[in-house]
Amino acid sequence: MNKYGILGWPLERSYSPIIHTFLLKHASIEGNYELIKLNEINNKNIDHINNNYSGYNITIPYKEKILEVSEGAHLDVHVEKIGSVNTVKNKDGITSFHNTDYLGFLNFLEIINFNPEGRTIMTLGSGGSSKAIKYALNLMNAETTIVSRTNKVEAISYQDLNDRANEVDVLINTTPIGMPPYENETLDINIENFNNLELVMNIGYGSNNNFLTLFNDDIQKFDGLGMLICQAIESFNIWTSSCLTVTSIYDEVLKELEEQHD
Repeated sequence: MNKYGILGWPLERSYSPIIHTFLLKHASIEGNYELIKLNEINNKNIDHINNNYSGYNITIPYKEKILEVSEGAHLDVHVEKIGSVNTVKNKDGITSFHNTDYLGFLNFLEIINFNPEGRTIMTLGSGGSSKAIKYALNLMNAETTIVSRTNKVEAISYQDLNDRANEVDVLINTTPIGMPPYENETLDINIENFNNLELVMNIGYGSNNNFLTLFNDDIQKFDGLGMLICQAIESFNIWTSSCLTVTSIYDEVLKELEEQHD
């Protein structure tokens, strides 16, 4: 039986097991998918995971850290360019690192029929998801400015963001703010100053996600569920050599999630 999972911390909520259990059944592949909760990762426990799982996803806070603690893994071209991993495949003693976040983001933009080219886009957070989204936008001839609480190269501060709020067409939140255990934390942005927003996206998802509720309903608002489904399909294809397309299976996966969370 194939064994898959998602590695992260604290992993208090994840829809990934539901999605991949559905995909395994859909493709008539025996296997299971489970949460891999680790409050730290190192060479030893990552080697153990690689020896026991056919493949796994990686989420906060290990998308970049995994590159430091897993020696000898093969990096695909997108991981090399992004510097972040969200999908690991183990086959025939070979561990390979992949990134399907960027492709999941591109596929979701196609689903909502949104062309980012020519828009002023700001991305909150500078972690692995942020890097993948920046990479994806560059592939679409669009650019984003990273906003960070800490001083980073090629990033602006939240004060700079507030000063430029009227210029912003698209705001993307990749920070964990608003999700457990950060429900009561806030970002230092003046919501009322964003008068020209067309689209707000939040990579987090679920009923406890408070970020999107800060914005008026006349703005297009999307949580990260769509991107999650899109990247999961691509990860599943990598692990199983399947050829599922987002357009063919997306609605079925979404329906499965909605039925299990009524």
